[in-house]
Amino acid sequence: MSDALVLPYLSLYILALGGDKPTIGWVNAMGSLAACLLYPIGGYIADKSGRAKFVGISTLLYVSSFLIFSFAPSWQWIALAVTYQNIVLFYMPALNAIMADSIPPGTRGRLYALTIAIPNAVRIFTPYIGGLLIARMGLVPAMKMGYLFSFGMGLMVAFLRLRYLKETIQDAEGIGKNVVKILVEGYRNVLGSVKWTFQNIRGYAIVSMIMAFMGSIVLPFWVVYATEIIALTEYQWGVIMLWAGLVKTVLSFYIGGIVDRVGSKKCFLVTYAIAIPGMYLFTMVPGFWSTMALYILLVVSSAFMWIASSVYLADSIPRDTRGRVMAGLGSGMSTEVVGGGYASGFLVFIPMTIGNLLGGYIYDANAAYPWIIQSIMLTVGLLLTIVFLKEPQKVQI
Repeated sequence: MSDALVLPYLSLYILALGGDKPTIGWVNAMGSLAACLLYPIGGYIADKSGRAKFVGISTLLYVSSFLIFSFAPSWQWIALAVTYQNIVLFYMPALNAIMADSIPPGTRGRLYALTIAIPNAVRIFTPYIGGLLIARMGLVPAMKMGYLFSFGMGLMVAFLRLRYLKETIQDAEGIGKNVVKILVEGYRNVLGSVKWTFQNIRGYAIVSMIMAFMGSIVLPFWVVYATEIIALTEYQWGVIMLWAGLVKTVLSFYIGGIVDRVGSKKCFLVTYAIAIPGMYLFTMVPGFWSTMALYILLVVSSAFMWIASSVYLADSIPRDTRGRVMAGLGSGMSTEVVGGGYASGFLVFIPMTIGNLLGGYIYDANAAYPWIIQSIMLTVGLLLTIVFLKEPQKVQI
């Protein structure tokens, strides 16, 4: 609920606090680069020292970033908040590993879909409420209030994780007090994780990195393009996000069943079939209703990609290395439609950083270019998926 209230409008917040289009790219690039720093440590802790308590404690650090966003007097403070927030997100490999550990093979598509549908059912209305607050209060006051609300909700999430998450690693050592040892061992294990990745799921890793690069070019600018070029209001964008979230929530149940029946690779192809023409058509939509219809299709296509890739990783990675490998690749792939899933992992953060840096300048040169480039790169991803991506021969428990 909390992220969905403010995240769709973050780029507009940066502009309102004195930034420009390249600034949006730079801020997001700083976040992606910062995330690389501790992700390997998060993966190591997840596999060696346990997952549950680490997730709960780290969530408190993540939540504190909302206070910086709320009281930021300029875009430079937003850059600081984004950087800090991404550094402390190093608990995500542990959270992703808990998810994969807890869902049995054969039902992963449906249960991953459930983990999308239930949170989305709760957060469906929050982008709409965010747009409504902006319409009533103005952008900056509404965002500041939204981040304070996010802080309160985040504290609740941290409590729930500390109280109810169950450890999925037997004989977990605990984080302990030897911070130096954790840092050394965490970074030492990076090469081993990368080696395993490219020996066993090379096709997926290459496609994931390409998707992260091209998606990061376009992700921060959906709302900017909608308000500046299509001439929608923030409230109208919130309405579109509302309906896209509703449709995604309902269809996620069916998508999960489809993934379980036909496999991940075929579902990737569904994403490409919709998203390749859809991204290009986004640069031609003339108004509210056509934008809504197309955006809903793009969100649904991204849901196919996200659920299918989450299942693919859980089926492919052994439990005892799941945290470290997911530190590199995250828990899934996305076409980077807002609301379609967020790619993470130190292997994808590097191309994301480059894409973020280029994205602001590309948008500034021509607002349609990011979506045209994404259509081209999705076509490359389609060809690579067909040729290189293989279904796992043995499904991991």
